[in-house]
Parts: sequence; structure tokens; C-alpha cells
Amino acid sequence: MKVTDEILKAMQKGVEHIGSKNAFAQRANVSINTVTKYLTRKTHTINDDTWAKIQPVLLPFLNNKDHHNRQRMEEFKKTLDMTDISSNGKILLDAFAELTDEQQERKLIEIVEIARENLKKRNEEAGKVQ
Repeated sequence: MKVTDEILKAMQKGVEHIGSKNAFAQRANVSINTVTKYLTRKTHTINDDTWAKIQPVLLPFLNNKDHHNRQRMEEFKKTLDMTDISSNGKILLDAFAELTDEQQERKLIEIVEIARENLKKRNEEAGKVQ
């Protein structure tokens, strides 16, 4: 999972609230080196086992609504065979996960309308060829 700006900010808030990186690491049951790597951006991803330990400590400091959207998108991406998705598709999924619920809904409607128009044009062109 990607260490987003939101996760980084939540971790910074958590460390500040709890009192120190060491106290945060102990509460999350991870090493202080692990916490330091995330805070200094030396590591850009969190493996699932580490996330399972850190997430409960971060929850009070996350924007839960936006975080929930990202988490849903991450879970959805795990169900896909990502080898079949182009790099543009992967970028689109990551960007979409960063949007708010309202923005996601607007963009989804916009994309569906564009796809519907393209399908209609293709069907009309196919009808002319026959």
C-alpha cells in the first residue's frame, strides 16, 4: 500500500499526540526504524502486515471518509489481475482513489457519459458499414 500524504500527516499527528516516535512505534508494535522510514519518506509503501499494525493507531488521526475510499480502492485493486491493466489504467485507479466521494461520483458519471457517447457513435458507424 502506498504511503499517501494523508497517512504521513496522520502518522505525524499520531507521533505528536502520543509523545514520540518511540512511543508510537511501541503502540503499533513496529520498530522505531520503520516509523522513521515512513516519516522521512525513505519508504513509500507499507506492506500489509505492517499496515495491519499501524492502521489502528492511525485511525484517530486519519480523515476517515477519504481514507475509507482509498482503502476500498486498494482492496478492489487487489481483486484485479493488475498485470492485465495498462500503466494508464493503474494511474487512473490511483488518482481516482485520491478523490473525495463527491468528486468520484461526478467523474464516474462523466466517464460513463463519454463511454456511452463513444459506444453510440461506434454502433451508428457499424450500422452504416453494413
